[in-house]
Amino acid sequence: MSEHSDPARATRRSGEELREAILDAVRGELFERGYAGLTFDGVAHRAQTSKPVIYRRYTSRAQMVIDALIRSSPADLPAETTGSLRDDLVALGTALARRFEQLGIHTVRRLIAEIDDDLLPQLAELASAPAEKALLRTLGDARARGELPAEPLPDRVAMLPLALLSHEMLFNGHVDDAAVTDIVDTICMPMLTRTHHGGSATD
Repeated sequence: MSEHSDPARATRRSGEELREAILDAVRGELFERGYAGLTFDGVAHRAQTSKPVIYRRYTSRAQMVIDALIRSSPADLPAETTGSLRDDLVALGTALARRFEQLGIHTVRRLIAEIDDDLLPQLAELASAPAEKALLRTLGDARARGELPAEPLPDRVAMLPLALLSHEMLFNGHVDDAAVTDIVDTICMPMLTRTHHGGSATD
């Protein structure tokens, strides 16, 4: 028996049920075959639907992948504080590194290469929004504990941990625990905990 189901035996579904079946199939194909091996035909077989059904919903492979990953990505970020800014930053950085390792540098780079202007907001939601929300919560908790100055941090300073992690991921292709700890201890903590003046607040 083939690992793919025969589309002729596809179950009739519509709406959210069909969308979830397609997105589950996209994630399955992505993690088993990689971005290069992901095709509309493979997704259709795995989802037990037809290619025309998928083409009506998605115009590109990148659009399918971004939609599938957005639906599954936020849950693995830390939801609670450790009581320490330093430890919270390490926990967040480690979670982001694990997500990146699971997705893989080749998938990330191919997504960036294939997206068009219409997909940029979705890519930003996938790559930045959940991480920024978690970071801002971390900084707010640290300020409430007195670990950060009372005055707001400038935007670029507040987002520094994510910028450094993103650089490490995209240009080195890998982020291990030692790199996360080094980024937090040698750059982020000294920069975030010093007193700043001016700038607009994002946190």
